[in-house]
Amino acid sequence: MTECSAPNATKYAQIIEAAVAEFQDKGFAAASMDRISAQAEVSKRTLYKYFESKENLFRSIVIELSSRFAEVVEIRYEKGRDIRAQLTELAWAEGRILMMPDVIAMSRMIISETLRSPELAAAAQGKLDKTAAFIGMMRDATEDGQLRIDDPEQAGREFIGLIKARAFWPLLFTGSVMSESEMAETINSSVEMMISRYAV
Repeated sequence: MTECSAPNATKYAQIIEAAVAEFQDKGFAAASMDRISAQAEVSKRTLYKYFESKENLFRSIVIELSSRFAEVVEIRYEKGRDIRAQLTELAWAEGRILMMPDVIAMSRMIISETLRSPELAAAAQGKLDKTAAFIGMMRDATEDGQLRIDDPEQAGREFIGLIKARAFWPLLFTGSVMSESEMAETINSSVEMMISRYAV
């Protein structure tokens, strides 16, 4: 649940979009609630009804972005099922999210704010880091005998790193997203590298 009371979906989305642009352009400290309300085409009264402060609005954006990654967290290893299929499914859960333009826009805003105000953005990292799902997959597949991994934590970070190295970090500079075919190639390559390295 976001940090505002029962918002109108359209107005809420307009405010979030305007705030992402404002925070990314001006930084948190210089961002103006007046400009955000004007850009979102809502009154200041409406803006403050949904979000009590700039801090509340920033946290709500982080929560909104974090909720997009819920599918990744929910994927669990299935004992005995083909490991290649499971790694591909997990990678696509991440990949589909990284193909959303608004996810890239929100990520750019949060990362830029991390550079400007580390203390404000510190809490965001914990909410947005879904590496644990990848580590869990590596650990459980090793325990089940489908992978041979001495350090599941490192392997999980390697796996998500392979995907983000092509499908996330380079695109932060342009704000663009991968096409489905580009993502498919990235995922297939990443899964193949993990299988080649760790399969029994």
